[in-house]
Amino acid sequence: MIKCKVLAPSLLVSFLALLAGAGHGPAAATEIAFGITSSTALSLPYFIATERKYYENEHLAVDTIVAGAAVGVLKQLAAGSLNVAQAATDQSLRAILHGAPIKIVAGGASNAPFRVVAAKTIKGWSDLKGKTVSVGGLTDVTLYFMRVMARKNGLADQDYDLIYGGGTPSRFAQLASGAAAATILTNPIDFAALEQGFVDLGSVPQYLPNWAQNNILIDTRWAKHNRATVLAFLRAHIKATKYIYEPANRDEVIAILAKHTKTAPQIAAATYDLYIKQKVIAHGAALFEDGIKANFDALVALGDLAAAPPLDGFIDASFLAETSKQ
Repeated sequence: MIKCKVLAPSLLVSFLALLAGAGHGPAAATEIAFGITSSTALSLPYFIATERKYYENEHLAVDTIVAGAAVGVLKQLAAGSLNVAQAATDQSLRAILHGAPIKIVAGGASNAPFRVVAAKTIKGWSDLKGKTVSVGGLTDVTLYFMRVMARKNGLADQDYDLIYGGGTPSRFAQLASGAAAATILTNPIDFAALEQGFVDLGSVPQYLPNWAQNNILIDTRWAKHNRATVLAFLRAHIKATKYIYEPANRDEVIAILAKHTKTAPQIAAATYDLYIKQKVIAHGAALFEDGIKANFDALVALGDLAAAPPLDGFIDASFLAETSKQ
């Protein structure tokens, strides 16, 4: 007679669970379409999260689209081609004002690390009279930056002509080619330009010290059905911001920045030091409401708005609040 040994109920359950899982690999990563303007230091948390595998650890596969200008990022986000984006605050507010189904959910850059850089023949602001300067676009925040700085230095709006170049890389190309006598650049391209002998006419934070340059935004239609995915993305982003500010990580952060922005190590190091000193990256992705309000002040000054509306129609802070509890 053959004797059969009966499995204990607990062992039987474990055995059946093992059989049920047999042949199944790890769960597939959730895909996210993420948009940025250009590969500058403003995207440093994204670079860190990618290299440190923070997205991967959250089971996310982030497909990044570089749109070349903030307005392009926001158009794609509003159209549903992107799920999440990092884009300039002023353009984001304009898009929401015009009915775009998007919301700000976290902070990106809590400062405006831009500077006006001029041709090698320019000695000061007065030399720009009658010259052409390059800004991002007719409704781009770089136009506002240029207006504020030029006026403070004795130039009227009609004293110089404008050409529109989109993002920093394109604007620098216009300066380098001679098409523009000056432009406004962000990091690390501004440092590279100065190293090549172009002239520094001053930095935006000297004139606008309280400014939220950009934020993390969502397509609200998509986020309604993918809240857990938004939270996972924010967890990875927040972890990256904390990594940036840890002094022990300086060399690695600089190396990652140099790799993704294709700049020399010394340029990446200068950019990193500036970002730490000025606290450019929003630590913990914190929302900078006063900095967002400053963008509304700019829209009023540019004639886009008669008065600034309440912020609650533009921000959904619930995602960030939920991540802080996890």
